[in-house]
Amino acid sequence: MSYTQENAGTERLPERFLLKWFETLAVTALFVFIGAWNRPDDPFFLTGSFSWPALAPLLVALRYGFFMGLVSSLLLLGTVGIAFRLTLLPGGEFPYVWSTGILAVSLLAGEFRDYWERQADKLKASNRYRQVRLEEFTRNFYLLKVSHDRLEQQIAGSSSSLREALRRLYHEIAHANGRGLNSETGDLMLQLLVRYGQLQIAAIYGVNNDTLVEQPVARIGNFKDVHKQDPLLQHALQERKLVSLQSEYRQKLEELDTNLLLAIPLITSQQTVIGMVVVEAMPFFNFQPKTLRLLAILTGHMADIVRQQAHISPEADTEWQQFRFQMDRADCDARDHKLPAAVVHFSFASEPDAETVTARIRQLRRGLDVIAELPDKNGHQLAILLPLTDELGQTAYLQRLEDDIRTHTGKTLSELAQVQSLMITGKTSASEWLSGFLKGEASS
Repeated sequence: MSYTQENAGTERLPERFLLKWFETLAVTALFVFIGAWNRPDDPFFLTGSFSWPALAPLLVALRYGFFMGLVSSLLLLGTVGIAFRLTLLPGGEFPYVWSTGILAVSLLAGEFRDYWERQADKLKASNRYRQVRLEEFTRNFYLLKVSHDRLEQQIAGSSSSLREALRRLYHEIAHANGRGLNSETGDLMLQLLVRYGQLQIAAIYGVNNDTLVEQPVARIGNFKDVHKQDPLLQHALQERKLVSLQSEYRQKLEELDTNLLLAIPLITSQQTVIGMVVVEAMPFFNFQPKTLRLLAILTGHMADIVRQQAHISPEADTEWQQFRFQMDRADCDARDHKLPAAVVHFSFASEPDAETVTARIRQLRRGLDVIAELPDKNGHQLAILLPLTDELGQTAYLQRLEDDIRTHTGKTLSELAQVQSLMITGKTSASEWLSGFLKGEASS
């Protein structure tokens, strides 16, 4: 395409050059002939009130610029000189003032024309540059938009997205009607998994005694009932963890007879499988470790929510039981997924101090923080679980609490409470650590 355009431009260049010279000669000759036809005795209007042949170099200069205006003027003056040499014009002296006027008019017009042409060329060049930059910006914008969409999918397993997913999970599922894994809780779970994993064809089955129930409690897309002896499904039940074609069966694809991409057990922190999420289709760019890790974490929390609904009794201390459930889940997440979490214990000498600090803690509570008063009859104790919080985050939280208490009470946190903390790493049981405070055996 560029070769054709270049050849066409090269071919048009001589044509424009010849046309420019032809028009210059034709316009100049035309005005001379019109003057000769109109006034044979004075074709150049030397004795008239206005010299009409002066329009010829003026028009040429306005159309083609300084040089061609000069050419037209010289042709006109040359014709006048020849006519004087042949005594065809009145008067015996060459009209130098008239000739100077012709030259001045044509050259000034040509110079202004060339100036504005240069200005127009600069504007055209500037516009071409801006057009190129606009096209580059448009391409980069759409590339950035696509990259941003891909990035949103790829960072699904990041801590900020995980924190948002867990907040939504507890907000929507914890208040579902009914107990256990039913159609309502199953639909809510599947909707969240679709939101954060972009699942296209999937279902959730209940599991009783390590055996799938006959029908799924929830499904999405054109899902067909899975065979209970599906090797991917059986391997997930045996291993009690997420199993996918990508991770477990990469070297056995020829021997594998399954329609599933992955199977995710709904396994509680007590290692009890209450359900199974089976996926037949999802976008390729979502089928990666970060997204699968997020789905595994979410399903673990879903299983614990169902377990909480089934085991927490109204007569018991609901806040403390929920705290224990959440702490067990934090232990599992730290052990299986390397997710950080922290537990902070507060021991108070008096009830007013406990009420003051507890009020400030609840005021500073973040979305996933879990606060509970320990069932201790001998003193006032409070514990707070900080999910997805590393050691630096725990230090920052305690510093904010210290500043807030000093602002509202004029005292330091150490004056009101004895504070001890534990980072949950999966190696040390947070439940046993807190139990030590109830027995009076914990050390700082």
